Amino acid sequence: MQSGQKTTIAIIDDDQFLLESLKDLFEATGIESRTYASADAFLNSGDMHHVNCILADVRMPGTSGLELLSAVVRDGGPPVCIMTSFADNRTEAAARSSGAAAFLEKPLSSKDLMEFVASAAKR
Repeated sequence: MQSGQKTTIAIIDDDQFLLESLKDLFEATGIESRTYASADAFLNSGDMHHVNCILADVRMPGTSGLELLSAVVRDGGPPVCIMTSFADNRTEAAARSSGAAAFLEKPLSSKDLMEFVASAAKR
């Protein structure tokens, strides 16, 4: 990514409140975000190669966050951060072995989120 380009994040979660909260957080820091209520909505949008990174919930109706992660990795997409309210060692190990760039537990730490976004923007 060239300097001067705006960072764009895809936020994928079935929790509308979380989508809006994260969009507001990123907007306040000058980062563009696009929100999707499901992994299927994101995959069907054609936006995969138009975002710098992806934040995705593990548990969603339809395609899960881990299935989404596999699709993004298989397609050579951007770094993915998996988010979950139900963090356990098995889920984290599955996410990391499938290629997740980060794994964050909800409630999310804005510091950890920004560190992930900053590292993804450098790729």
